[in-house]
Amino acid sequence: MSDKKLRILIVDDEEDVRETLCENLLACGFEVTSAVDGIDAEQQMGKSLPDLVITDIIMPRREGLETITEIRKKYPQVKLIAISGGGRTNTTDFLALAEKLGADGVLAKPIELDELEKMIRKVTR
Repeated sequence: MSDKKLRILIVDDEEDVRETLCENLLACGFEVTSAVDGIDAEQQMGKSLPDLVITDIIMPRREGLETITEIRKKYPQVKLIAISGGGRTNTTDFLALAEKLGADGVLAKPIELDELEKMIRKVTR
């Protein structure tokens, strides 16, 4: 990207995860907003389109796989990174499915900030 700040939308139902990711990515120089689930994310994207969405998979109301599918349909230019702690199941299954549905990258929780930053730079090149 040129000298404009990369706009990132963090979608996660866990407030502590959302806040930690937002604080860390702001410190890295990104412009960051957040949403509590896929429905909230879609409403925000209708107002201001981010360059990148980082979405959790397991959330109430609208979960991440459905969110990825919707974003791919409506906003194919937006980059996507899926994150998951796996809930009570195997994380890798959800993350593999997220990639099949169009995620540009996937990361398992807990997330290392340097790994996330590398992934962001890789998918937004």
